[in-house]
Amino acid sequence: MGFTSDGFPYIGDPDAPVTLVEFTDYLCPFCLRHTSQTMPALLLEYGISGDVNFVFRDFPIDVLHPTAPQGHAASLCVAEQGAVEFWQFHDQLFRAQDQWSELSDPAEFLAQTAADLQLDTVAFEECVESGRTNQIVEDRVAQAELFGFDGTPSFKFVSNDDSATYDLVGAQAVSLFQQWLDALLDGGVPPGAVPSTGLTSESEPTEIEASSFSVDPERQDEYQGFPVGFTEEGWPFIGSPDAPVSVFEFTDYLCPFCQRHTNVTMPTLLSEYAAEGEVNFVFRDFPLAGLHPTAPSGHNASLCVAEQGAAFFWAFHDVLFLNQSQWAGLQDSTAYLEQTAQQIGVDIDAYNDCVASGRNAPIVDARVAEGRALGFNGTPSFQLVNNESSDVYDLVGALPLERFQSYLDALLAGEEPPEAAESDEQSSELPFWANSEGLVPDPDRPGYTLAGDPYKGDPKAPLVVIEFGDFQCPSCQRHNLEAQPTIDETFVDQGDIMWVFKNLPLQSHPQAPAAAVAAECAGDQGQFWEMHELLFETLDEWAVPNPDPELLRLARSLPLNQSQFETCLGSRAPLERVLTDLFEARNVIDQTPSFVMIYGGQGRRLEGARSAEDFVAILETQLESAIEIGR
Repeated sequence: MGFTSDGFPYIGDPDAPVTLVEFTDYLCPFCLRHTSQTMPALLLEYGISGDVNFVFRDFPIDVLHPTAPQGHAASLCVAEQGAVEFWQFHDQLFRAQDQWSELSDPAEFLAQTAADLQLDTVAFEECVESGRTNQIVEDRVAQAELFGFDGTPSFKFVSNDDSATYDLVGAQAVSLFQQWLDALLDGGVPPGAVPSTGLTSESEPTEIEASSFSVDPERQDEYQGFPVGFTEEGWPFIGSPDAPVSVFEFTDYLCPFCQRHTNVTMPTLLSEYAAEGEVNFVFRDFPLAGLHPTAPSGHNASLCVAEQGAAFFWAFHDVLFLNQSQWAGLQDSTAYLEQTAQQIGVDIDAYNDCVASGRNAPIVDARVAEGRALGFNGTPSFQLVNNESSDVYDLVGALPLERFQSYLDALLAGEEPPEAAESDEQSSELPFWANSEGLVPDPDRPGYTLAGDPYKGDPKAPLVVIEFGDFQCPSCQRHNLEAQPTIDETFVDQGDIMWVFKNLPLQSHPQAPAAAVAAECAGDQGQFWEMHELLFETLDEWAVPNPDPELLRLARSLPLNQSQFETCLGSRAPLERVLTDLFEARNVIDQTPSFVMIYGGQGRRLEGARSAEDFVAILETQLESAIEIGR
């Protein structure tokens, strides 16, 4: 055992033909399972023989385990005393995971662990107090995220003969590791694996595919066959500036719905409308820092790229959306953005000077203010403009391609879009998640709306009820166990009400976010409502300091792919959806349970749990009005 040239601890033969790099979090229960159950067998079979070298990489996910970085920083202090000492400390942190996972400050526990292992406690405490390993941990987290990892444990299998690299995510069975390692040792490819981003050294990712988007510095007026440039206001456009129709998109590089629009819908719109010069598409910066704190840095960087040409801008734009997962979780995306800019071919010195000056930050702030002044509060949002009549039509959300086509075809024919009048009447006062557009079923995700929320009942029902709930909230539990069954039988199952659920985990309920993530992960496999019901039925069982084992137990009672569920539970993607719900509830809902009843283009709020009889009476009255007025 020892350390790589870049300081990563290893155990095994450093000259082994295969290296297995583990990205792990000391407070991740799945990492504990791998360390305690799988790793001993792998070391016995492959480590002692010298076939595989096992390398440890710090990857604490502080959003899920806020104090994990302290453990990792402490372990690096122990590493200063030697590799043997590091691995002893490493093993003890995992063995005692339940003893420190819920401590608000584990400093005393970590110090005692060092003392119990008979380490040099004076040197350990000096290192911890200096804080010199904290930045190392942050840098290593950023490195892991650059590889595209967002959950733990994650692994890179490296064939040291040809540098071929393959990724595996999750606490998989020993047999799967054996299959992959045996294949690599035989000179083959692991079954079902595809090559992944490799390691140029022990710490840095190889170049990502941004280089394939490089453009000719001398041809800045064209990108992928389309004319590009800037409006008089400085907004980037693609498509003929003389087109009869313009589409202004207010977007956020880290918004997953914006990514879906850019990657799925936009290519068809460009080929159908921009290629013939009929529509000009204009980009408007609208990063929502409250939801995606680092998004403004991407927008600032894109304006620095834009200073060197419109084609460079659009290439940078496409890569940021294409590789959104690689930088969405970075605490500091500066290095990633610089790498991307360099790979598309910009003058990197000029780019860095621009970023360092900060001159584009006020521009981005002003553009966000402009979007809000137009009434937009979510992304993506759009303005479709008839350039001959100056008529403007708003659309909000990653809507189906057909919706854009119907609007654009009507505008190009000199007509008002057929849905425009109805949209103005029904959606002008409601946010996307509550209006007629956001409530449309998502064709790519059955059981969810286009706004990303699970629903049950008929999506064409005259009345919509949107519930904001907290899985650890006793009143929410009472509502769902006592009133909801009657509501479902009386209204939802009869097609009279479309019932939508949004997460609102309150700060007073520390395990509620984990439960919400579990429901989202079950929803990814079509079992949201089943998990939703289980969580309320078993609240006392999983509302414990470490809820993950209980949540996994619940999952085993449902027809789920357990490996997929476990991987999801430890990743950022479902947590991002929960945070989106929290952001959307801001300034609208502040207690649980709360209900928004929607019809006639308006929302009516109802707060608190009620008896089944009282709730049914309220809904009967609201339903009568909804049928009379229309949704």
